[in-house]
Amino acid sequence: MRLVEDLVDEPGTLLIIGPSKAKVTGGSPRPAARADWPEELLRVREELLPRSAVDDRTWLPAWQRYNGHFYRNVGDALPDAAASGRLLILSGGYGVARADEPIAYYDRKLRLRDWPPGTLEAAIRYEVDRLGARRVLGFVSSSADYAKLLRRVPWEVEATLVTIDFHEGGAQVEVPKRLAHAFAAVWRREPGRMPPGVVAVPLA
Repeated sequence: MRLVEDLVDEPGTLLIIGPSKAKVTGGSPRPAARADWPEELLRVREELLPRSAVDDRTWLPAWQRYNGHFYRNVGDALPDAAASGRLLILSGGYGVARADEPIAYYDRKLRLRDWPPGTLEAAIRYEVDRLGARRVLGFVSSSADYAKLLRRVPWEVEATLVTIDFHEGGAQVEVPKRLAHAFAAVWRREPGRMPPGVVAVPLA
């Protein structure tokens, strides 16, 4: 177990967060160019999105599309992290998306069985290599497929799962809220402001 007090944002860190079921509608007309991702990821996206209640008439940067409890509680740490170019969002419809990558409105929970084995893992590794990241911090619930995915990645850099140990009522609200506060504390380099129950589990 890694010490929570050691969790601060550092140069060369890739930050990974989950999406949310709640999403913002609307946006701007479709961008002209496809994002730079491995072809296998783009191919599976094209197969899944038409079955995901997608509305591709308007697009928003990924970090602005989601509106769940994490996104409503993280404050200005989220746009700042998105602007850094080091924030990756896991997604049921897109697999993985960069925070500033335009995405359409969709409705699909991440199910690992929807994606051919290794596709999402390879996309995450692609982003690590593209950025030259030396460390990865993933902020997701330990019981969700998002955490299972991060555990399956064959990491070649230091990687840590940041999650919440919470077993009381209201976990669907409290866990993402505390993850948001943990993310903000890491981004602002203020580990003393971590919420209760934060657990840091080494992945590599």
